[in-house]
Amino acid sequence: MLATCLPSLYRLTPLALCLPFLTHANVDANEEIIERLETVYKRSSITSEITENTEKLITMPGAMGDPLRAVFALPGVVAAGGSMSEPAVRGSSPDDNLFEVDFMPAGYIFHDFGSSIFNKYIIQDFQLYSAGYGTSYSNATGAVFDVTLRNPKYQPITTTLDLTMFNAGVFVEGQLTQNTAFYLSARKSTLPLFFSKGEELENDDGELSGITINDPPDDHDYQGKWIWDINNQNALTVSFTGAKDSVAAGFNQRAELSLKNPEYQGDADFIREFTSQSILWDHFNKDFHLRLGVGSLEHSGRLEYAKRATLSDGYFDEEQQKQITYKGRLNWRVTKAQQLVFDAAYFDNDSTYSYDSFQYLCTELDPDCDLNKGERITGKDKLALDKYFVGVSHVWVINEQWQSEVGVQYQSNDYTDEDFVMPRLTLSYFINNHNSINAKYGHYNRMQDIDTLLPEHGNPNLRSQTSKHSSLGFAQELADEWTWSIEGYYKTMDDLPLALNNYSDAAIRYSNDVTGRAYGVDLLINKNKTDKWYGWLAVSYAKSERTDQRQNITRDYYADTPLVVNMVFNYQISEKWQGGFNFTARSGQAYTPIVGVTENSEFEGRFLPQYGDPFSERFDVYHRLDLRFERQTDFWGLDGVLILELMNAYGQANTSSIDLDYQKVTSTNDLIIKENEDDFEMRPSIGFSVKF
Repeated sequence: MLATCLPSLYRLTPLALCLPFLTHANVDANEEIIERLETVYKRSSITSEITENTEKLITMPGAMGDPLRAVFALPGVVAAGGSMSEPAVRGSSPDDNLFEVDFMPAGYIFHDFGSSIFNKYIIQDFQLYSAGYGTSYSNATGAVFDVTLRNPKYQPITTTLDLTMFNAGVFVEGQLTQNTAFYLSARKSTLPLFFSKGEELENDDGELSGITINDPPDDHDYQGKWIWDINNQNALTVSFTGAKDSVAAGFNQRAELSLKNPEYQGDADFIREFTSQSILWDHFNKDFHLRLGVGSLEHSGRLEYAKRATLSDGYFDEEQQKQITYKGRLNWRVTKAQQLVFDAAYFDNDSTYSYDSFQYLCTELDPDCDLNKGERITGKDKLALDKYFVGVSHVWVINEQWQSEVGVQYQSNDYTDEDFVMPRLTLSYFINNHNSINAKYGHYNRMQDIDTLLPEHGNPNLRSQTSKHSSLGFAQELADEWTWSIEGYYKTMDDLPLALNNYSDAAIRYSNDVTGRAYGVDLLINKNKTDKWYGWLAVSYAKSERTDQRQNITRDYYADTPLVVNMVFNYQISEKWQGGFNFTARSGQAYTPIVGVTENSEFEGRFLPQYGDPFSERFDVYHRLDLRFERQTDFWGLDGVLILELMNAYGQANTSSIDLDYQKVTSTNDLIIKENEDDFEMRPSIGFSVKF
């Protein structure tokens, strides 16, 4: 996703690089016009309105007004492990992604029950960098999700109330003084309204599942931003955000979890939450834009399970993290044709991990982690991690046809005591005003997941994962706001973790003996809104695989999805009505077949599955249709919007996983498979918002 900015000299420079110079264009006429506009508008107003692309994602059917959830309709993005999962981009793991919000790291951006943590009114822009991104981002080998929350508007204070079937929210925004403005957002899930405490859920076949709701699934989130336009060259922004997810359930002797793992029978509670605060100072000059920021992030999560009278307090896993981030970026226009971009960040992280649970040695290569259960372990680990990076990029408009961005990033951390020097390169060739070719190459790395590094859980000597990205693309602008682009990519992945369950050196738990690669082609055909309609078609062909170097075996990655098609259409039916659809089809998810049944050696009369080759088969093709209609209305003289949605419109049953039907298996001869559906059945939704 590339932004267009003035002058045409910067036509393929990312928007973040262009904004500092929008008010200092080199053409005399533009300078005159902009200087006059500055007497009326605040500089912060440049980013107080959402972009056209973000607006299109908000109104996309099936996304429930959530532009981040709509990311799954973009090229190269799939839901790894089911429609409610986090995104896997171009063959990488969801854990390989980096999420940034307003220049700072995010705790998490997706709730556990489907939506993102952001109100649709506050997202100004959303950039997905699928591969080959520059030196401004670190500790990521997959994609970068860069979310920009818009600045508050200088307007009379207004309040917007939202109510849908799945959440309710309030949004307040307005001007406080001549040079300050703010907004506040708060949302609460309505899921608890659909469940009764003490209710026992039913299986798909209508039989009781053995799962009792103790506390219904619930979530909430909040955001706030205050901006002070000190003068034409300085602005100060204070932001805060937070989110919380929770659920509690009881698993009796009939529950599938209890039948498979009897020690897990009992009550279970899950809760996770985070809070963050940041202060940003922006200084603008004719030739540079300096941004400095400091942020605080606190994140915690706790899972308690198997709580019953005969097992003391059961088992638990708890994580608490506190991080202070110091970050800066300087965009310096050296000449009319050259820019330098300097980035630096320091992360001071203190984490505590407490546990009374079982040891599981498991990675994404293992089809069923439950079969890798080890001994019970109890303890508390503290981890102090300091890491930092420094990056510099040189952006050069060589001539009318050529533009380059050459950079290097240095990254270091004191836990694994590693240092990395990673080059990044982008080269663009403009055939003419409507056609361009773009090539990218870069080296990337990230630390291993923390549970593979902790002394009691993993191997503290694991090296960081590394990856190399390369891509080549062509883009063309056509008449009537039509555009299309095609891009091929190739990624390598090294030093991925291998669980050493059945090796002679199992005492070290994990090793760096897995490699991977991913390659494919993404096609995007897009039409911006003209003649009352807009839409896009995204088609992705991809291959992702992992190699166990110890056994020299290469297999499909669990999120490998060879073909994905997304078609989005929206039409302005009348002055008040608009509507459209989103159709998705993709190759069936890879899964590991169950080929037999074996006795559970720990529990007499219990059984476990025997698996075939990991991820060697696929479910049937996944497909789904979502519809959305929106009507502008009024409510007692107030501006309002009525939203009607129908998700999974023809009730397609898409399979996401299989397991033994433990309620029916009574011997090793009973190979009875149960399919779990990925999506809900046909689901209507009504939403309403009113502004006053």
